[in-house]
Formats: sequence, structure tokens, C-alpha cells
Amino acid sequence: MSEYDRQQQGRRYEGWAFTFCKAAFLVLIFGRYSLLALSGLAALFYVLAAGKGVREWRCWAKPPYVTLFWAAVFLAEGYRLFLNERWPVAAILGLS
Repeated sequence: MSEYDRQQQGRRYEGWAFTFCKAAFLVLIFGRYSLLALSGLAALFYVLAAGKGVREWRCWAKPPYVTLFWAAVFLAEGYRLFLNERWPVAAILGLS
């Protein structure tokens, strides 16, 4: 393996590490509401990007499927949290 190939492989590993670092940091910030917050933000920013004309996304799914997927996750997680006593607003409103 040449030095260039070794460096390219190292950069690829660092890219994966950076991705997980960002995800872990966001989970640290949002705690138990991570999936709700992050899926909602993903859907929102994909919609905003599409609105500005971006058509090439680096996600595992392609538009519009990635936006629909994260919007569905957001709605499902919101529904799950809203109906459980884990979400404080549901308890306050007496909906749980």
C-alpha cells in the first residue's frame, strides 16, 4: 500500500469518525428527545435545501425519499412521545 493510499484510507476513517462525533454531540445536547429533534431538523433542512435548488444530497436515500423518511420518523417519534408520560407536555395537558 502506497503512502497516498494509506492517507486516503485514513481520511475516509476520519470522515466516518467526524460523522459519529457530530451525531454523538447532538445526542448529548438533545438527550432523550434526540430522534425527535434530529429527524425534524433533517427534514426541515432537506426541504430548505430543495427550495434553494439543491438536487444532489449525500444521504443514503435520494430526494424526495430522504425528506419523506425523516418527516415520517419525526411524526412517529412525536406521536410516541406525546402519548407517553415521558413527554412533560402530555402530562401537563392531561393527555397521557
